[in-house]
Amino acid sequence: MTKILFVEDEPRGVNAYFKALERNDFQCILAQDGDEAITKLQTEKFDLLSLDIMFSPGKKFMREVEPRLAGLFLLELIRMGKIKNCDPDLKVIVLTAVANKPVEEKIKKLGVLEYLKKPIDFNRVIETFKNARIS
Repeated sequence: MTKILFVEDEPRGVNAYFKALERNDFQCILAQDGDEAITKLQTEKFDLLSLDIMFSPGKKFMREVEPRLAGLFLLELIRMGKIKNCDPDLKVIVLTAVANKPVEEKIKKLGVLEYLKKPIDFNRVIETFKNARIS
């Protein structure tokens, strides 16, 4: 079973993805802010990370971070190996409504499998996750 951490502050936005992915042998876990994401990354092993760009950073680990850049900051921490027990090469798919070219370019340079902009075709998202499992 492939285990995915979704970092998303709007759970309703991912519920349908969870149902479809769980029918395809994925285990989906939700983190609604930066603190929760970091705690889960430190304590659980994930095969894949679905990352929104704009979410609450939380009050513990990422309190100085602007919400509109929280996803970028979290990805930088992962890639630099600054999150204990988290693989710096963790596969990442960005799933966001943020349309900011400079941020998108920075994120792509940090190495993500896909940068998907919402709204997006539901089936394309599911196929992207299935393909990520194979890669």
